[in-house]
Amino acid sequence: MKKIKSYTSIWAVEKVIYAINDFQLPFPVTFNQMAWFVLSLLFVIVFAHVPPLSMIEGAFLKYLGIPVVVTWFMSQKTFDGKKPLGFLRSFLSYHLRFKVTFAGKKVKEQKKRWDQPITLVRSVNYVPD
Repeated sequence: MKKIKSYTSIWAVEKVIYAINDFQLPFPVTFNQMAWFVLSLLFVIVFAHVPPLSMIEGAFLKYLGIPVVVTWFMSQKTFDGKKPLGFLRSFLSYHLRFKVTFAGKKVKEQKKRWDQPITLVRSVNYVPD
């Protein structure tokens, strides 16, 4: 198989925000990090009264700490060279798809009757003297 060089990854530079209006951010933030933070914050707000999150007393930890940790984890970790969302998608599709295939198609099991009567045959080995 011949590899074809592609230079599209050169132009796929992630956009970084250094300031919002006149407010200078203490560290640069990417759009993906902002999206993960907002999504995890909305998740915490919606499910704040569900038992795992309802047991957390501090509002600072619940509404800022958890989204920051989720954002950091999702932007830093890679599994098998993939981002966590792509890894989770491939992990779930692998575990949900049919495993026994032939030429990429699902193999249907033959219907077997398990309650058929069994005939026992006694065999005698005759050994000449």
